[in-house]
Amino acid sequence: MLESGAIYRGLPPHAIAFSKNPGEWTIEQAQRWDCYGWKFSTIEYTFLRGMDLAVKICGGEVNGSYIFTAAPVDDGFSDNPSQAKEFTFIRTYCDNLTIQPTDKVLVIDKSFCTTPTTWPTGIVRSDAIFSCE
Repeated sequence: MLESGAIYRGLPPHAIAFSKNPGEWTIEQAQRWDCYGWKFSTIEYTFLRGMDLAVKICGGEVNGSYIFTAAPVDDGFSDNPSQAKEFTFIRTYCDNLTIQPTDKVLVIDKSFCTTPTTWPTGIVRSDAIFSCE
């Protein structure tokens, strides 16, 4: 919504900011992919509300805070176990918006994580589809 009260839509994520002077931000920093489908389910994981996050973006790493998650549904990418991801919407500490897949985000929980910005290695993505029928 604009300051005039008008609702303006169709902005790319790198054009969305949380302050008047957020600094330079590119579309590559704002989102990693645009090849998923058009249907999403939005979720706010209450245990992530307000949590600090470390985020790998194009050209480096930034920190920010969790806003909400969008889970793609009903497309070929989401149905493939090795490609299944949710997208985390993050307010960076520079007041920019970034939307990143779960494999590019770490939660910084000082009461739980001993090294919050050490990116894990050796995690293998699932390649199986499980069914009870």
